[in-house]
This record gives sequence, C-alpha cells and structure tokens, in this order.
Amino acid sequence: MKKYVVITCANKKIGNFVTSHWLRSLKENVNLKNIDIVVIDYGLTKEQKNRLFKKDVVVYKGTKEYHIVNKRFFDSGKFLSKNTYSQVLFIDGGDIIFQDDISHLFNKDRKYIRACHVGKNIFFYKWMLMGFFDSATKEKLWKILKNKHILNAGVIFAPTDKFVKMARLMATLIKNKDLFGPDQLAFNYFAYKDRVKVLKNIYNFMPSTTENEFFIKEGVFYTKDLKKIPIVHNSGQIDLTRSIKNFGYGKSFNQIKSLIYNLKKTQYSILRFYKEIKLQSKTPPF
Repeated sequence: MKKYVVITCANKKIGNFVTSHWLRSLKENVNLKNIDIVVIDYGLTKEQKNRLFKKDVVVYKGTKEYHIVNKRFFDSGKFLSKNTYSQVLFIDGGDIIFQDDISHLFNKDRKYIRACHVGKNIFFYKWMLMGFFDSATKEKLWKILKNKHILNAGVIFAPTDKFVKMARLMATLIKNKDLFGPDQLAFNYFAYKDRVKVLKNIYNFMPSTTENEFFIKEGVFYTKDLKKIPIVHNSGQIDLTRSIKNFGYGKSFNQIKSLIYNLKKTQYSILRFYKEIKLQSKTPPF
C-alpha cells in the first residue's frame, strides 16, 4: 500500500472511457510513485475489470442501492476507513482526463479539504428547493452556505480521516439517496463548515462554466498563455448538455459544441443574476 490514493467509480456505461481515457491519461501524466489507484465497481463487465487489474488498479465492489453520485461517497468512505492512506483524491471517472502532473497537490495544505470553485457563481443552492432535505436540515445548511461560492465535487483532495468523516455525515444528511444532486450540496456544507482551501481552476477545469479563455489544439486543452490544463472536466448531467463533443485523451478528440457552449454561458449568466436578486432577500430561498 502506498501513501496516497486516487479513487473514482465506474459502471458498464463509462467503464471503457475510464480504462481507455481516464486511466491512460492518469498514468501518462501523473507521478504515481506514492499513489495507488482505486475504482469502485458499480457494474463493470468482466473485460473492463480485467483491464483494470492488468494496470494494477484496485477494484472495490460498491453497493447496489442508491444513486451513483451519492453512494460513491459512502463506499469511498467505507474503503478508506479500512486502509491507512494519509491523503485521497476523490475524482469523477466518466468525464475527466489528466494532462499534467498533479501529485504535488497531495502534499499541499494537507490538513484541509481542497477543491475548485465552479467558474460562474450561479445560484446552485437552489437545490434546497427540490425536496432533497427536510426543513431543519435546510436551515442548517443555509446558515453555512449563504453567499458562498460553489465548490465542485468532481475533484476533491482531502486528508483521509476528514473524508471518512464527511462521507458519514453525508449519509446522514441525504435522506433520499436515490436522487441526483444532494451530494454536491452536502459536500459544500461540510467543506465550508470545516474549512476549505480553494484550488486553481486548472485542477478541475470545466469548459462550460469557466470564465477563463482556453483553446484546444490536437486534442489538448490549453490556457490562453499556452500552458496545458492539468485536469479537464467535461461536466454535465447528460452527454447532450456537455460542451465538449468526442471527449477523450488523444489527438483526435475534443471539439467544442459551439451551440451548447454558448447556450450554457447564457444560462449561467441568467442564473447568476437570479442569485443576486435572491440573496438580497432576508428570507432563505425555500
């Protein structure tokens, strides 16, 4: 067992992407001398698991119940509680590629949770309007989250003991574990209540929400000053709404969906305006 661990999850649907793009980009760009790799299995095929085994990846059997976005936290917490890693990188698997080394982040601000802001500070906490939490929990969350900039849960560095504590709290807070969405809010609550160190957005770069210029050349994402972006996150609930088509690792991948990209920027601008109006209200937005 090594000092640190990278944990993601996968099912049959995204298993090929995880093995061919996520994992390959991780191994080709990140110094893994002190880092183990774990994939939580939510229905991978035998062939997909064999590919992972051949690359020295630990495959951990996940629970069958609950929505994947929620149970990935619970199962990661269970796995970590049984092992002795000091730091963890908890990261999405089906919509992320690595383009540069990020191993130094395991040794930076080690006492804190580290995560990136969503580029556009939209009114994300509207999730509380959608029945994810009971009234008392809503009030508790709102006291911590009001006026806070959104943190994205797709890339989280954390001390292992703190992550386990967070996962257990999330399991308590999230009553309906079959819904998409409450994990992000519960994560933000824990991170801000505990104390969070914000990473540069190049470590969780989301093209659809970034306010920074970028460009793509031969499948590689660059900042405007010609530097490779270490972690690219083609975020979105479904493929249709993701701003990059043919997303992957290699020269033939990654083209901008101009219509979706511009529509999402307009959408986020409207939501940001809505947020400013709501925050002027003296009462919570639920």
